[in-house]
Amino acid sequence: MNILNKMQKVPGGLIIIPLLAAILINTFIPSVMSVGGPTTALFKEGSSAMMGIFLLICGSSINIKQAGLPLYKGSVLLGLKFVVGAGIGWAVGLMFGPEGILGLSTLVLISALTSSNSSLYIALCSDYGDSSDAGAISVLCIKDGPFVSMVALGATGLASIPFESLIAMIIPLLIGVVWGNLDKQFRDLCAKAQPLIIIIMSFAIGANSNINTIFTAGITGILLGLIAFLTGFLFYFLYNLFLKKKTALGAALGTVAASSALTPAIIAEADPSLQRFVDAATAQLATASIITMLLCPLLIAFLDKRLKKKRNIKETKIPDISDNSSTA
Repeated sequence: MNILNKMQKVPGGLIIIPLLAAILINTFIPSVMSVGGPTTALFKEGSSAMMGIFLLICGSSINIKQAGLPLYKGSVLLGLKFVVGAGIGWAVGLMFGPEGILGLSTLVLISALTSSNSSLYIALCSDYGDSSDAGAISVLCIKDGPFVSMVALGATGLASIPFESLIAMIIPLLIGVVWGNLDKQFRDLCAKAQPLIIIIMSFAIGANSNINTIFTAGITGILLGLIAFLTGFLFYFLYNLFLKKKTALGAALGTVAASSALTPAIIAEADPSLQRFVDAATAQLATASIITMLLCPLLIAFLDKRLKKKRNIKETKIPDISDNSSTA
């Protein structure tokens, strides 16, 4: 039936489809999730364990042998994503408190704006970048889990994140980094296992929500997606300040990772005061990821065309010295 293949064809399908399925089951036949034993442990209470494995998998994909331009580009992209995302979240939190503005809590804003779609970035590199741009993902992928969002919330004072919770996030990540760099077969195994882990983790998070959340978060999720998309213009200009050869790929940071829908629940475990925002934030992030996934490629195509046009104009203005000397 090729169910997995069909899920992967849907934007963010590996996260969104299990999430929606679990929400529907928990809304209409919640007793299924409370049967106990391995079923409840895996499909309703398993998000923390799955997140640990997910972080280990993310760590295994970080190649410490990457040096030079890929390392530089990845570090700049990661730094910009953290500073801008945390900065916007901090400003909103300072003015409006943890409830945020327009139905968007500071939790959901930072979860969205410190994440980006790594798969889409890699795909865009093939058309608008080179090998150094693709190699940058070995550093940029650190923001795929909740670690960067958790650090941003703690650093800005918008959440009370115990130091032990940060260490708990780092340990599986570091194990993945070390093991993945010592053993290529383990790295390949992690890459193959990642879809399964994402599916189970998404289902476990959805199993703790209900269908009312989707209806209440729909419009605000679209708004969140548009806000994240508009930051793509900012990232485009900021990223090019650090590069000699200009690129449109900085705008790829104007996306929301589908995996960010899993972040609020994990952060709320570290700071229970944020638990009241989790259901809405999860639905908003899932919606925003789709919006940015659809819009971002259009923006990068436009900016890339604009850059190429500027280069062509600049090249035509430079006189051909060899032709002038031969004429003389």
